[in-house]
Amino acid sequence: MKNRRLWSWLGGVLLISAAFLLLNFRLAVSSTQAEKLVATTDSGEDMSTPMQGNDRISMVLVGEGPLVRALGKALTEKMNEAGIGDVELVQGLEPANRRPVLVVKVGKPGPIWTPFFAMSEVPIHAGYASNGEMAFMEIIEETHMSVGSPDHSVLTMYGEYAVKDRSLGLISRPGYHHYLADYLAQEIVTALKDLYSA
Repeated sequence: MKNRRLWSWLGGVLLISAAFLLLNFRLAVSSTQAEKLVATTDSGEDMSTPMQGNDRISMVLVGEGPLVRALGKALTEKMNEAGIGDVELVQGLEPANRRPVLVVKVGKPGPIWTPFFAMSEVPIHAGYASNGEMAFMEIIEETHMSVGSPDHSVLTMYGEYAVKDRSLGLISRPGYHHYLADYLAQEIVTALKDLYSA
């Protein structure tokens, strides 16, 4: 009888543990904020269509782990919903690429998660160029100075985000990553929408 109860108890613990590790749920109170620095350049002309005829955006994610994967999904969904373009996730950029490109670099450390408390201080760098030329992003990261384009028809955006979160409640691991990814994706999409509406 005792062995049966023990096995039942262990089975219950395993099921609950699996739920927190595999299922996407979050019943929590969160305090989330982003310190951000966003720089954009634009043509100063009326942008009547979101992508000026270019309806596909190449997106490159730099980083590893479940947060990066969740961010890729969240960015794709939010950019499509915002009508910014049709996003294609790629592993790297082709040298001759001339369509719009979004590069997102997710730094470390990543989130710290427990089933009842989670926290994160995640640095993110995001760069966008309507002509696919991303050299300006590397220059900004190295020199910390904004770089203008001689071609005034090119739109660029560069953003640095330091996202801090404290969450308390019932939080699954996938649920926490999806929460952070949605928050980050919304910040980046807002900057892109501002770029095209300027």
